[in-house]
Amino acid sequence: MASERLLNVPQKSYEYGCVFCQSGKESIIANCIRTRCSQITATAVYQTKRRTLRGITTLHNEVILRGYVLLQVPEGFSVLETLPREEIISVLTYTDGDWRLYGDDEAYAKWIFQNQGLIGLSRAYRVGDRIQIADGPLKDLEGHITRIDRRNKSGQVSITFGGKTIKIWLGFNYIEDRETKGNAFAAGETL
Repeated sequence: MASERLLNVPQKSYEYGCVFCQSGKESIIANCIRTRCSQITATAVYQTKRRTLRGITTLHNEVILRGYVLLQVPEGFSVLETLPREEIISVLTYTDGDWRLYGDDEAYAKWIFQNQGLIGLSRAYRVGDRIQIADGPLKDLEGHITRIDRRNKSGQVSITFGGKTIKIWLGFNYIEDRETKGNAFAAGETL
């Protein structure tokens, strides 16, 4: 009975925006916005990266979209009057003055919020010189490897996302799958 009631709860509609802030302060600004404006969800964009120091590899999250914080707000909520203006440089707007993201920009922001602001490690398959992301938030995107960092077991992959070609570092792991065995690769293997 309780699950039936949950199914009838209307989904909240959100609008997405972006603020420009001082580079290096993205996490602080996102936290400040969330603290001061409980109706706004704010996040910097992070990527999980590998770091090797003295032979020990660790994972850490690093801001990859420097100077920007993405916003998720309930539809119809007035952002411009609510944000802590002393903490941000500006609310980004289109030429018509609208702060709400649309098109590919909105799709990217939604994707980032669906992944809690984090682009995690992804595994990839080799398909000739091209790869397909096989796991993680970038799953099913295709691209090609441009560089390999053997020490950190990662590779730089050029992918097209939202109509733009971007280069992103991905950690590579061996994939134990019978159907694809021999096609999987890890950093240090030749293409």
